[in-house]
Amino acid sequence: MKTTSASLPDKAPVPSPTNESTEQESSAGSLAPRKRRPPTIAVGSAPGKPLQISLDPDEAERLRSAFGTVERAFANLMLSGIINAACDGGRAHPPGSEDINQALAAVSGIGARDETEGMLATQMVTTHFAAMSVLRRLKGSDTIAQQDSNGNLAAKLLRTFTMQVEALQRYRGKGQQKVTVEHVHVHAGGQAIVGRVTPAGGGSGSTEG
Repeated sequence: MKTTSASLPDKAPVPSPTNESTEQESSAGSLAPRKRRPPTIAVGSAPGKPLQISLDPDEAERLRSAFGTVERAFANLMLSGIINAACDGGRAHPPGSEDINQALAAVSGIGARDETEGMLATQMVTTHFAAMSVLRRLKGSDTIAQQDSNGNLAAKLLRTFTMQVEALQRYRGKGQQKVTVEHVHVHAGGQAIVGRVTPAGGGSGSTEG
């Protein structure tokens, strides 16, 4: 399938990220992404011609926010990736606004907070789309060979999606303190004690389970 190019209008401004239509994180260390209103774009196209993207400044800002960036060039790159990999169609028959907006809504739901998360969100949506397409082919497979081929590919894509989710969770958890307690043993009738223990007699010592 030939690729389809798309870009934001050159006149679109690049304002700072907005908190409009978002739900702020409950705490500074929260891993929950903010809920954003997804962008809505309109496209105009002709066979063999690049897509013409139409959106007002507010929608252009929401598009950048969906990918965790304020840079128009980065949003262009991610938008083209979404259109080419997660939307049916190509240069001869470009995808319509509805398909593109559905994919952008999925990206927005992930809540990317920077460009790295924006790339992961784009990969996750396109991988999910590919997996669903292969599962649809699997449903219509007529031979054992087709079932085996489509089933194996679907399993690989679904495992990849799970790995992408885990990668996003690890990335969002960077810098968090992790405390590991080891070698704690509890015997029948006893209690596990971890940390410094001060006996009633006033002495001090430590008990290691």
